[in-house]
Amino acid sequence: MNKIKVKMNPLLNKSVVRDTISGIVFKGDWVEIPVETWERLKNNKFNQNGERIPVLIADDIEEEPIDESTEDDKEAVEEVVEDFFIKAEEE
Repeated sequence: MNKIKVKMNPLLNKSVVRDTISGIVFKGDWVEIPVETWERLKNNKFNQNGERIPVLIADDIEEEPIDESTEDDKEAVEEVVEDFFIKAEEE
């Protein structure tokens, strides 16, 4: 099974995110996950201060930039809600 290293995007102002389907928890460290899981999660974004931030980043993936329309962004929000539990920052 092919694996890839991913971690929570450092631009995301959250401390922990968890994939609700696989149960994998992402913090600040790299985590090896199956490529199939990455394919499902890679386009998920979180609305942070009016800006769309990718939830996860991958370690050595070269991808072409994706030009997404506003409608695609709305769908991504729904995916984040379905696929991730995002813990709010503790104050």
